[in-house]
Amino acid sequence: MEQKESYLYVVGISHKTASVAVRERYQINRKVLPQSLKTFFNYEGVQGVLIVPTCNRLEFYLVLEEGISPLDLVEKYYLINNIDTSNIDKHFYTYSLPEVTRHLFRVICGLESLVLGEYQIQGQIKEAYSVACEAKTCEKILHKLFHAAFRAGKNVRNSTSIGSGKQSVSGVASKIFVDNLNKSDMIAVIGVNENTKILSGELKESGFSNFLFVNRTLYKAEIMAEQYGGKAFSLEKLDKVLSDSKAIFTSTGAPGYIINNDLVEKLILKKRLPKLIVDMAVPRDIDASLILDVINYWAIGRLQDYLNRQIQTQIEDIPVAENIIEDEVLLFRAWTELQNNNILEPYAEKFELVRQELMKEYKELMSDRAFSNLDRFSRSLIHRLQSTFTRAIVNNKEK
Repeated sequence: MEQKESYLYVVGISHKTASVAVRERYQINRKVLPQSLKTFFNYEGVQGVLIVPTCNRLEFYLVLEEGISPLDLVEKYYLINNIDTSNIDKHFYTYSLPEVTRHLFRVICGLESLVLGEYQIQGQIKEAYSVACEAKTCEKILHKLFHAAFRAGKNVRNSTSIGSGKQSVSGVASKIFVDNLNKSDMIAVIGVNENTKILSGELKESGFSNFLFVNRTLYKAEIMAEQYGGKAFSLEKLDKVLSDSKAIFTSTGAPGYIINNDLVEKLILKKRLPKLIVDMAVPRDIDASLILDVINYWAIGRLQDYLNRQIQTQIEDIPVAENIIEDEVLLFRAWTELQNNNILEPYAEKFELVRQELMKEYKELMSDRAFSNLDRFSRSLIHRLQSTFTRAIVNNKEK
């Protein structure tokens, strides 16, 4: 039976195309993701499907037979589930090759995220790929595409500052702790809110486990201790907690200092000052006037300045990331052009890698226009040589 030609598409909705309210209407819960994959896979003309659901985007990667509309399939899915699809074409975007590859590679590198360089997106895409593999809805093209995406993401992270930092103020705080402490150090975490949860989660993931959670309401601190490890204390025990801690992170809604000069002086007399303090509270939780020159102290303003410098460095690295992505797009394109060529398919990426390496050697020796012309010439030459080689091999076999 003759194999039907395959076409790769992505249909998606994101923070760039729709409001939160609209995205909520179309969101697919992770619990029903396996069933949703199988529903799509059973539609006529669908050869493969992978769904990527995150907080800020939902994307359907589809391999379809000729003549099948990807957006129509997505609309069909929602209509079957009794979800209003009015104006769906205004909120959803559709890309085909080569834009599918370029788009996915930009997404996995954090260039399309609400926060530049968002570091969670790679893990979310890997999870989506794993679910699709388990549901057996991936085929050859999707396997190749997502492995290429993982490689692109890794190359961008290794070669640029994009995706290397924690893209929030509390995320930056966790990086400061990781860079300045030993994993065995005791850390006091004061307050129970989104900031302390992000920090505790990041530190736990990095191998820290000695936490002393302090809160005015003890049972909230106990919940934190149960979730992240460590011990819980009420605010009345703050003196003892500080004496036992090598570092302090505090973020409460208190109207004034919870660690005042009297408490700081006691720590100085006991020679139990922590070596690192991060105070994210507004107004500040700690009166640091006596210790500014003797310990590593961070208030919200210094944290924000650090984050802004990090973001500026990332912005400067965007062209580098985009060049890496374009190289990966060309590699995938080289493979797709030869995927049905049994003779040359195993070597397609190697040919393109050799071409790219040679082009990079000559880039500094010529103008942008001359380089562009050489790029087109080299790609054309590779294609013709591959075609000539394939015909020669086939003719030789027929003799």
